[in-house]
Amino acid sequence: MNRVPVGSVPKSNQQGVVLFISLIVMVVMSLAAIALMRSVDTTNAVIGNLAFRQASILPANFAIEDAAAGLFSDANTANVARIADVRVDNGPQNYYATHNQGWDDQYGVPTPLQSQPASTFPRRQQDGAGNTITYVIERMCNAGAPHPEAPDDSSTRSWCDMAPPKQPPGATINDPSAGLDFRQVFYRVTVRVDGPPGTNTVSFAQAMLR
Repeated sequence: MNRVPVGSVPKSNQQGVVLFISLIVMVVMSLAAIALMRSVDTTNAVIGNLAFRQASILPANFAIEDAAAGLFSDANTANVARIADVRVDNGPQNYYATHNQGWDDQYGVPTPLQSQPASTFPRRQQDGAGNTITYVIERMCNAGAPHPEAPDDSSTRSWCDMAPPKQPPGATINDPSAGLDFRQVFYRVTVRVDGPPGTNTVSFAQAMLR
């Protein structure tokens, strides 16, 4: 009877199965480590974007207040609106007297704010955090466009989105017999906030004024 020396394994039993399984486990662990690293990087990017978005809220509010001061005399300390005639474009104030329906993207952002660098806008500010703030004011009037409620009426080729202001009880709004028309035009303010140099972040905000 042949005896097998202690500690030796017959060559017929050494098939390399353990090595094959070990390689598979190493590949799976490597893939898991790569997925974890990518997940961490994505999370950091999302957190950074949220931080920049939060940081852009205050500058956007400042821009909307500045636009209101340009439109309405009672919105600034000088009691004089910077935009003297709202029926005419005002380049230095980034103001458009009509709304161009064809230049908005799917999110409603005007083309100039997307395609032009901030340095090309006459009216812009920079805050202490390094954000560059620009905005565009649009008077919500469509010159030459048919009114959506009367597309076949040639007398409505130039129309504006308007709303009556709040009035005390008993007041008369838009009374043709009295010659009163208190309707107010809407103005859309679209703000673009470019983050500090090197961050490559851009945020947009919109507000309607009347």
